Amino acid sequence: MNKVNSLLEKEVHLLRNTWQHSKKTFWRYWLATLIIIIITYLIASLLHLDAKKFVQGLDKFSSDTTSNKESYWQGTILLFKNNWTVCFQILILSLVPVPFLYTLSLTLTSAITGVVIYLSQKVGMSLFSTIVLGLLPHSILELSVFIITSCYGGKINQIIRGKIMNTFRHDKKNVLSLWEHLKKTCIVFMFVITPFIFIAAFIEGYITRFLLN
Repeated sequence: MNKVNSLLEKEVHLLRNTWQHSKKTFWRYWLATLIIIIITYLIASLLHLDAKKFVQGLDKFSSDTTSNKESYWQGTILLFKNNWTVCFQILILSLVPVPFLYTLSLTLTSAITGVVIYLSQKVGMSLFSTIVLGLLPHSILELSVFIITSCYGGKINQIIRGKIMNTFRHDKKNVLSLWEHLKKTCIVFMFVITPFIFIAAFIEGYITRFLLN
């Protein structure tokens, strides 16, 4: 019991440090994410995208992952793997010394969300069902995890670019230790990001589909 309490205390402490580390950047990213969702929704509306292919893809996904209770779990695992890969891609891209390249996965996910909202309405779903039942149960947590990963990726990217710039500077600037930040990021990835990715996938794999069905 003491070991469990100790682990819980460490987890809470880590969550607090994670939030303090990235809360300002976190809200800026969320604002940008909402703007991208709205813009892509408006663009999709102006282009009058065909919902037929969307419906076919949705039917195939539903038949593959929601035909029975076992496939609900298989769908959850598939969602977890996909979202975990997105977070991993964000961190890998952050190693490339190009500003904001690491936000590519987050930007694409946000854009896809805007398109999905539009297409869902085109196939007859109400805005309430699309957002409140289809997106809110999992998307807020899912996108928040992507954003937290982007915050840590942004710091890694900034440190790498700072070290590269220092090689060309006569007066060197103080740059944080890349190794120390990588270690901190790995810990957050294992004990914060990965568990919350699974929770988001579980919500989408079970609760969201139950509400929509």
